[in-house]
Amino acid sequence: MYIAHVCKLICLSLALFCSELSAKSFVWHVSDGKHELYIGGTSHSLPASEFPLPAEFDQAYRQAEKLVFEVDISRMRDPSINSLLLSFIKYQDGRTLNSVLNSESYLRLRNIAAELEVDINSLAPFRPDFVVMQLMNAKLMQLGMAGEGVDDYFFNKGIKDRKSMGYLATLEQHLAILFSTSDGFEDEWVARNLDLLESLEEVMQQALAAWRSGNREIFTEMANDMFDTKIGQIEYQLLLAERNKSWVEQIDSMVKSPEIEFILVGAMHLAGPSNVLDLLVERGYKVKQLNAINQPLSR
Repeated sequence: MYIAHVCKLICLSLALFCSELSAKSFVWHVSDGKHELYIGGTSHSLPASEFPLPAEFDQAYRQAEKLVFEVDISRMRDPSINSLLLSFIKYQDGRTLNSVLNSESYLRLRNIAAELEVDINSLAPFRPDFVVMQLMNAKLMQLGMAGEGVDDYFFNKGIKDRKSMGYLATLEQHLAILFSTSDGFEDEWVARNLDLLESLEEVMQQALAAWRSGNREIFTEMANDMFDTKIGQIEYQLLLAERNKSWVEQIDSMVKSPEIEFILVGAMHLAGPSNVLDLLVERGYKVKQLNAINQPLSR
């Protein structure tokens, strides 16, 4: 569901390589001494072969009375979403992909689209953010990496088990951020994202192994790499830092509630500067990574 960083967000959130010997997971227990909740870093796309998930995810799910997602997944599945989606991904003022990009950027985009068998002409009215997302999805399909995400898995499971649901942002807020990051920097943004797309498999292999083994440090290094360019800094601020700060305000109230929540967000939100976990520690909460040996018990 992402773009420049989106490509990175999805890649960094995926999990392909299982490390049986690792005791850590990408799930954390958060407590103020009286109340508690769980936070899990997720993949928004995961091949069926990678299920079942690490045991700590299901353990947190069983403890939780309420599931909290980034956005309302049910709205994203509703056919009526199409008109709303178009208002964010399609230019409304007559601009086209070709008119906002210089000839070099457009030619490179067109050539990569052809390699992935994506019809670039049909995407002419759409913003670069959406177009690159389509190329990324095509690449994931080509690599055999596409599939049901961790978020979808727990949403479906929660519906079946009649769990209470909550969301950290409205769908409108979510779409507004995802499809505006390239505004004013279209050529630089496309160049950065196409570079990432071309190295997608290598980046994924590094990140996926880290996800399975609960290696948060690798994600932190990748987050820090975004600060090497102006575009990366803009993406980090819009897609991660600002959203994290907004979410922590809500999570602060959730920790203090009698309910036990299991909050599921993209793994990159739990690493790097101003990540959700560090912001909670700054507020005085005890944050502990779950592992197979020592796991906090719920009340």
